[in-house]
Amino acid sequence: MKITNELKVGSFVILCIIGLVYMAFSTGKLNLKKPGYNIYVVYDEVVGLEKKAPVMLNGLEVGKIENMKISYDNDKTRIILKLWLDEGARIRENPIVSIKTLGMMGEKYIQISSSEGKDFVKPGTVLEGKPFLDLDELMEQAQSISKEVMAQVNKLLATINGTVDDNKESIGQIIKNLEASSKNFEEFSSDIKRHPWKLLFKTKEKPKKKPAK
Repeated sequence: MKITNELKVGSFVILCIIGLVYMAFSTGKLNLKKPGYNIYVVYDEVVGLEKKAPVMLNGLEVGKIENMKISYDNDKTRIILKLWLDEGARIRENPIVSIKTLGMMGEKYIQISSSEGKDFVKPGTVLEGKPFLDLDELMEQAQSISKEVMAQVNKLLATINGTVDDNKESIGQIIKNLEASSKNFEEFSSDIKRHPWKLLFKTKEKPKKKPAK
């Protein structure tokens, strides 16, 4: 079977069209996404967060991170996230925007917790992101606190041991006294069990006569 010139030309045209469509998508000149709008979130750090990461509104995916850039305004280096949200995703004013971790793989995403209120965030609004709590940093803080606690416990035990050593004779005497008192109480209890009438009767002593004047 011979390949005709028409087939060759047709294949070439199709490949050219596919290449143009790919270039249009890759350069962002062709946008077929559904209607939506952009808002911006500013962070000091975005540990592990990547472009195209999902954006959740109260747990429901409503968009993605469209772009990320560094800002050097006001003598401070910060990260500005450009979020794209579905047209129907309406966020009430003063929301909490935080970075969360999804699943066991540790994929980061943006969580928007919409608060109560009548007004909604408008397109183009710049929001302040909630600082991200890094798990590694928390573990380091926990280890540091644990070391401090153990140091204090060891210091306390050393103080107690020193006190015991310094007062060993006094403590020994106290223990002996307690043992003697315990033994006396046991003997008294045993005697009362055998002779319970002793609790009811007491030997009356005769009153002493006063000397005559």
